[in-house]
Amino acid sequence: MNKTQPVLFLSHGGPTLAVDDSHASRFMKSLSGTLDKPKAIVIFSGHLDSDDDVVITSGASPSVIYDFYGFPKPLYELTYPALGAPYLANKIADMVSASGYKAVLDEDLGWDHGVWIPLRLIYPDADIPVVQVSISSKQGAKMNYELGKVLAPLREENVLLIGSGAITHNLREIFSRQKTPNGSAMAEAFTDWIAHKLESKDHEAVVNYLTDAPNARFNHPTDDHFLPLVAALGASGEDNAVRIHQSWQDDKLLAMDAYRFG
Repeated sequence: MNKTQPVLFLSHGGPTLAVDDSHASRFMKSLSGTLDKPKAIVIFSGHLDSDDDVVITSGASPSVIYDFYGFPKPLYELTYPALGAPYLANKIADMVSASGYKAVLDEDLGWDHGVWIPLRLIYPDADIPVVQVSISSKQGAKMNYELGKVLAPLREENVLLIGSGAITHNLREIFSRQKTPNGSAMAEAFTDWIAHKLESKDHEAVVNYLTDAPNARFNHPTDDHFLPLVAALGASGEDNAVRIHQSWQDDKLLAMDAYRFG
């Protein structure tokens, strides 16, 4: 009998999450103990951003992609040998196509670090098949929300849906030598607004975050790392949102918030 899985949103931070001992890494290492083990994982990452098509990893054994540079050598030696799920990828493609979007199966595409780094912390045994689905900055938040709704029925088949991105993601500010004087306050105001809107089930406000949220463009100069949250929200239906983790990195500019829906 299939279990109905929740939906998760995770802020995956920088690649060093994989090796650092931090509040966020300890949270992720403990997360699987709060979940029923799924039969598969479908994950949206901010690092797979497709313009017009919904790209789906369909290989039987996708490799990890080291889509970062300038980090310590041990990061480039990490692996995550979970299997793909071609059968599930094909089902997702059918669901996406039936909804009116164009689905593209890519059996050669590997998993970016927004996928494999958090998953190797949560499920280190790598014994759950994984399929990655793209987000689309070009098509905007509404499309990503609808995409999440399209895939929501998979939850009832014991498939765990995860959005992997960032509640705040202003890398230029993080690496700037001259910080915005009130930057951390601007980040905190944004994260508090998101928490309030999620917990009050105001989906419309979150989808319209660029116009409605305080300091939206300061915290997200580009949309790619916020849209996995929007996709997760679409998949959540009427489930309550609970903020299950909150911590900060990089001078209180990079929020590591995580949410569970259902």
